[in-house]
Amino acid sequence: MTQPDFTKMTRQELKAYIRQHPTDDEAIRELFVNRRSPDAKTYPFPYNMTKEELTEIFRPKNHN
Repeated sequence: MTQPDFTKMTRQELKAYIRQHPTDDEAIRELFVNRRSPDAKTYPFPYNMTKEELTEIFRPKNHN
């Protein structure tokens, strides 16, 4: 199978392709890495947090 040229696809075409081929790493890389806005906010990896602190952040909240 011949791979499409992801660099020539529109963002919408690329998203549609990824929905049909969710394991295509090259297409996913094109969308989320190569086309990433240079102005996008970045978040540093929280090296100074413990595993317990990270678990607490991502633990589902009770909605009582």
